[in-house]
Amino acid sequence: MKVLNINKVYQAKGIMALALLMFFISFRSHAQIETMYNLYRLNPQVLTPVQAGSKDTSEVLMMYRQQWLGIEGAPRTMYFNGNFKWKQKRGLGVNALFDQAGPVKLTMVSGDFAYHTKLNANWVLSGGIRLGVGNVALDFANLKLVSPNDILFAGNRSTGMMFNMGWGVRVARKDQGFFASISMPRILKYDFGNLSGGYKDASYIYVMMGNKIKINEDFTLYPNAMARIASDVPLSWDAQLMANLKNKLDLGLTYRHHDSWGLRLGVQASKKTYIGYVYEMPTSEISKVSNQTHELGLRFFIFTKEQKERERKKE
Repeated sequence: MKVLNINKVYQAKGIMALALLMFFISFRSHAQIETMYNLYRLNPQVLTPVQAGSKDTSEVLMMYRQQWLGIEGAPRTMYFNGNFKWKQKRGLGVNALFDQAGPVKLTMVSGDFAYHTKLNANWVLSGGIRLGVGNVALDFANLKLVSPNDILFAGNRSTGMMFNMGWGVRVARKDQGFFASISMPRILKYDFGNLSGGYKDASYIYVMMGNKIKINEDFTLYPNAMARIASDVPLSWDAQLMANLKNKLDLGLTYRHHDSWGLRLGVQASKKTYIGYVYEMPTSEISKVSNQTHELGLRFFIFTKEQKERERKKE
């Protein structure tokens, strides 16, 4: 595959050159389809199926992320999932994802199953599996290049709907304090068959750890960290610290190594609704072009009859 002419890309009038440049540099070597998230402590199910049924309540979550505001074609992600308690030790989950970065479009739907068992009076071991289908497509239709006959941009490409699967394991304290998990939400790799060229996908392993530190009745700290690991891809890691005030307001700081820092805000708007927001500022080379990324999450709790009765008694 020939080397991409950077000057040519920067003159493209359709999707912005930076997104294209990032994609095609990776297209020639190793590329990752994995999407970025910041609110994974709010919604760990985006990265591991083991979250399904891990709480007393069922819930529905929606997340939207817009990276590098102001750059046309910059990555944007929409994610929906349901987390449903099934009997005492089991959980079911459903997931739908749409992610686009320049001409690259990723669509995935999947289902989760998780089982949770006691190790002893204080610790719970959980395991989960994910089954689903996904499609990766390259859409060059809206690109207007200086050299329209460039074969690098000739024709749209698609992997077709491909089966995929994932897994996750977690150990946690029953009081939802300390937890440690390892997961691989996507095992199988995507390719374009004879049109793959130098493209090679990478499947990531995610390692997460976190804790709950209760200072007093009104103030609790939630530190956590996550590492992304893949073959022939540099290690990436995040660190976050969030403070919860009176179970109503969350304030936090986030840091992604060599990439960005951010501020997090969360509000328990009602007993059934939580709103989370993250503002990120890049620290990498992308900061010369854009200085902000936004991520929004909505969580809706679903209570059983027994849980509703307990809430009434509290009142």
